[in-house]
Amino acid sequence: MELDRRIQQFKQMAEADPDNELGHFSLGKAYLDAGRFDDAVGAFTRALDLNPTMSKGYQLLGDAFDRGGKRARAIEVLTKGVAVADEQGDRMPRDAMAQVLHDWGIPVPTFKTVDRSGPHVDAGGVTAPGFQCSRCGRPDGPLAKRPFKGQLGEKILANVCAGCWKEWIGMGTKVINELGLTLSSPAGQQAYDQYLVEFLQLEDR
Repeated sequence: MELDRRIQQFKQMAEADPDNELGHFSLGKAYLDAGRFDDAVGAFTRALDLNPTMSKGYQLLGDAFDRGGKRARAIEVLTKGVAVADEQGDRMPRDAMAQVLHDWGIPVPTFKTVDRSGPHVDAGGVTAPGFQCSRCGRPDGPLAKRPFKGQLGEKILANVCAGCWKEWIGMGTKVINELGLTLSSPAGQQAYDQYLVEFLQLEDR
């Protein structure tokens, strides 16, 4: 029952804003959990059309293809996903996809050498050695301070650039309005935080 509710919720978001990558990505995850693999493929494909650098999207799309009996398509997606994730510096999804390919006996693309040890400076002049945004992969530098208290606020400060955080502010408003979330309720706040984590690709951080 809860899974059906999630699917309807995410369909509502995707239909209300067809260019909302988060809505399609979240809908794909819900379909995957429900064993609706063809539907999951469609949702993840749309999310990647909107954001081709979404490393986690390739990982889950490959999983949907494989579980739907389309191993050859899964290999194509995961091979591309490894290269994209490596370019973005998203090591956890990259390594997870590479491990799947290795287990299947498929050649794994060679990882590029990414120098993340040098210092980077954000717009506020704060040095951030090795910083790379979890969503866009750019070394633009973190926020000047955490956006709110708690573990999630610290995670955002450590992994999200100012540009992507600004994008989330707009997306977060859509999430609240389109889903009718009430942030004063625990359920509403939990749903909001879930979308935030998925949009900023913080699940593996």
